[in-house]
Amino acid sequence: MKRTLFRLILLTICVINPLITVTAQIRGQVQEENTGNPVDFADIILMDKDSVAVMAHTYSDSAGYFRLSGVKSGEYSLTVRLIGYENVSLNAVTVNSPSAVADVGVIRLKPLGIELSEVSVEGSRRQIIYKLDKRIIDASNNLMGSGGTAVDILENTPSVRVGADGDVTFRGSGGFKVYIDGKPSFYSGTQALQQIPAGQIENIEIITIPSARHDTDGEVGMINIITKKRAAGQGIDGIVNLYGSTALAGGADFQMLQQRDRWQWHLAGRWNQPVRESDFTQQKETRVNGLLTTSASDGLRRSKNHNYGLTGGVDYSFTPMTTAGVEAQIAYDKSTRTGDLNYTETISGPGETLPATANNYNSIDNYDLHATVGTGKAGFSHKFNDRGHQLTASVMAVYEGGALEYFQSDLFSRDGRREQGHRAWEDEIRWTVRTNLDYVLPYSTTGRFEGGYQYHSYLEDGDYSMQFWNPAKQEFYWRDDIYNTFYFQRGIHSVYLVEADSYKALEAQIGLRGEHTHQVLRSSIRGADRTVNRFEIFPSLHLGFSLPDEQKITLAYSYRTNRPQLFYMEPYITYRDYYTAETGNPDIKPEYVHSYELSYKKNPIQASLFYRSRTDKVERLRVPYEAGVTLDSMANVGDDHSAGMEFGLQMSLGKWWDLNVNGNIYYYKVINHIFSGGKRETSTNYDFTINNLFRLHRNTRIQLDGNFVGPSVTTQGRSESFWFINLAIRQQLFTPDLQSTLSFRDVFNSARYRSNITTADLVSVTNIRPSYPVIMLSLSYTFNNYKRSSQQSRDNRDLFEGKNY
Repeated sequence: MKRTLFRLILLTICVINPLITVTAQIRGQVQEENTGNPVDFADIILMDKDSVAVMAHTYSDSAGYFRLSGVKSGEYSLTVRLIGYENVSLNAVTVNSPSAVADVGVIRLKPLGIELSEVSVEGSRRQIIYKLDKRIIDASNNLMGSGGTAVDILENTPSVRVGADGDVTFRGSGGFKVYIDGKPSFYSGTQALQQIPAGQIENIEIITIPSARHDTDGEVGMINIITKKRAAGQGIDGIVNLYGSTALAGGADFQMLQQRDRWQWHLAGRWNQPVRESDFTQQKETRVNGLLTTSASDGLRRSKNHNYGLTGGVDYSFTPMTTAGVEAQIAYDKSTRTGDLNYTETISGPGETLPATANNYNSIDNYDLHATVGTGKAGFSHKFNDRGHQLTASVMAVYEGGALEYFQSDLFSRDGRREQGHRAWEDEIRWTVRTNLDYVLPYSTTGRFEGGYQYHSYLEDGDYSMQFWNPAKQEFYWRDDIYNTFYFQRGIHSVYLVEADSYKALEAQIGLRGEHTHQVLRSSIRGADRTVNRFEIFPSLHLGFSLPDEQKITLAYSYRTNRPQLFYMEPYITYRDYYTAETGNPDIKPEYVHSYELSYKKNPIQASLFYRSRTDKVERLRVPYEAGVTLDSMANVGDDHSAGMEFGLQMSLGKWWDLNVNGNIYYYKVINHIFSGGKRETSTNYDFTINNLFRLHRNTRIQLDGNFVGPSVTTQGRSESFWFINLAIRQQLFTPDLQSTLSFRDVFNSARYRSNITTADLVSVTNIRPSYPVIMLSLSYTFNNYKRSSQQSRDNRDLFEGKNY
């Protein structure tokens, strides 16, 4: 690996070095006029003073700074613009020599009123902004399915797939990390994204190759949600969103904030009840101890989540360079799932030539997972100067009390008599603690060091108990042999160092991270205790090269891991329904991933070549357990490799029509190293999204999306491709402060989920179809001078319920 990486860096330097010429730079910082806060993502446009031709373009960074490289000697004009602010032009920017650095100082942008801002939002700001190590998604550009969460904003984004079951994946993997305002979320993956109302999101950063400053968990990258916490002036600013759908889903969220002298406070709340309903069919054949059991089930599966939360915080500026803040959140999260299936099974023994008489049942299962979550945060920031020299610190503590997982599964005869059944309870408490200390030291006009210490601890303590039905006594009884107590704690100490610099047209960032993991798993099940102590090194590298005509090439590498979640390791049996059991594996190991990416960008096209190699791949395996019952468990099945291309095209086909096309195609190979009926599989995977945005009137917009999701494979089987179409209409009502959106999800009810698993002792074929297309209506109202820089949306691909059965 080290030799390959060295050769790759050497080849890149040899190729680009002859192209580098000595050029000048123009630099400065963008701030908001009223508050002095840095303004990021502002367009910086350099034009020839005489011909007004565009000579260079860039964006301000998160601290408001910008730098234009590759500038020749001459006279220029500089324009700074951003939606919601008045444009600023500097008409006398002079570069005296080919190696000069022209500093234009601080440029202050004046906020516009809400009416002008709203008109501007209907314009053509780019949906995706490409940086050296990330892509920035403008939340205002997503129109589909108003009312909801970060998941929907991501659905048309390169590298990200919102799958058939609503789960978000990066290039085919769900192993990614979610950050909120640069700090890791205590929720994981898709669950974290579903907690954040879209109306409270400013931007979303997609980082497929994270640097060493970030946690190494999440082998395929990270998503950073930037929330809105800017007050525009005097008075209380805010937004309120309401939605409801034909699936009987509903929700509301709000946010209020105010800036008063050195104080700023914010208050946000959410009430969210998403619903998913699908028609489910499954056929199984299992062989256990010579018995062949053939079964078929069909019926309705339904899930409903309940997410309620209230968040409030205060920030105080001691000086323009020193700030501190605190935030508290109380939330109640509940997930429920029900199934009502007709079930038929036939059991035949060795030597039998005719099958036994079929048994017919009604299978009813219920699942309930809920917890009350309390979160406290505190942060501190000090800037030593206005050139990026700063120190930041933060701490977060999360307590989940009254956490309960409840499972119930029953078999009833056709006349309503209970034949079999079981119930399970998993009571637990959970603690999460995070601390960060980060330091940034610029050592030149273009270079900087970043370093820091981070600590993350997760603790869970509880017990698991289960009852089974006794048909003879017609009552439930406790299974003392299944009762289990467990304790889990994982603590990770991390230190990192990153250096970033630029020379002429070359940008470079190199990082190194060291992590020590201490992990303890204790269980009353004999032989299940495990202790892990491990120290590891994780490097990262990012190179960028600017070419003429606003072209850019980037090369990135990172080494990352994906540590198994606790439920992967819990060494006891649980049931999804009467015929689908699952268990954890205390010996499961982390995955380790080498990721490479080479990207090219020239508006309106962006393309990337990527390669990912993963060892100790974690996958869900299914094996026969008892007659007619299958057992699922997570295991390190082997290695996999992905190599492919990703592309994005953003075009304006007229003043009224914007077109975005995103897709990826990659070759995938998974190699099974364990004996479970699995084997080596290869496939060519692909998916495409076409997004059309039509501006019929300054107050009316229509969005039409076409989505195609290609097939995929595992070591035991494959899932088939499917397609669906979404449609949404947004209309301003009476005033720019009030908007309504009507959306149609899966308009033609064409989405299907089909999968099959085939081994020597098991054949399992599953088909799932959403019960009906979902129609959703939402209303959004802003008051005072709140900047509506995102639009509210609902998870448009949360289509299927029952995928894991």
